[in-house]
Amino acid sequence: MNLLYIHGLDSSPRPDKVAVLQDIADNVWAPQLNYRENPDTFAYLLEGAKKREINYIVGSSAGGFMGYWLAPHLQCKALLFNPALAFQSIIQQIVTLTTVTSFQPFYSIILGGQDEVIPPQTTLDFLMKHNSPTQYYIDHINSLGHQIDMPTYEYACYKYIVK
Repeated sequence: MNLLYIHGLDSSPRPDKVAVLQDIADNVWAPQLNYRENPDTFAYLLEGAKKREINYIVGSSAGGFMGYWLAPHLQCKALLFNPALAFQSIIQQIVTLTTVTSFQPFYSIILGGQDEVIPPQTTLDFLMKHNSPTQYYIDHINSLGHQIDMPTYEYACYKYIVK
């Protein structure tokens, strides 16, 4: 398995989180991104993911937003933590698929009930409007905020990422 890890806004790929993914996947690409300075982050990730033959995505917050839109292009599954789907605080150029395929991406989504940055209901409303319920599974963790602690991160990675 070749996995792409996409960190959130104003963040970085934490070594401890990357290490968990390296235990699960054969190869992990975890680039340092500057969303504020590069409005073409999506194109950069898409090109790099295709080169590396990425077949699974893990993303958090702004990285979850990127992962959501990349999955159909790469025809892969994604594990998204508190994805920023309903609104953006930065401008990013997203390319949507122009060709019709039979592939339906599947998203495992972890939502924090205490997330004050991205209220979980906004993500649920977005998914209900734009996706079939067969395309996603929601794991709503009431005690979780926006930041993903290591026990929750490990739990989700080992539960949802299957080789």
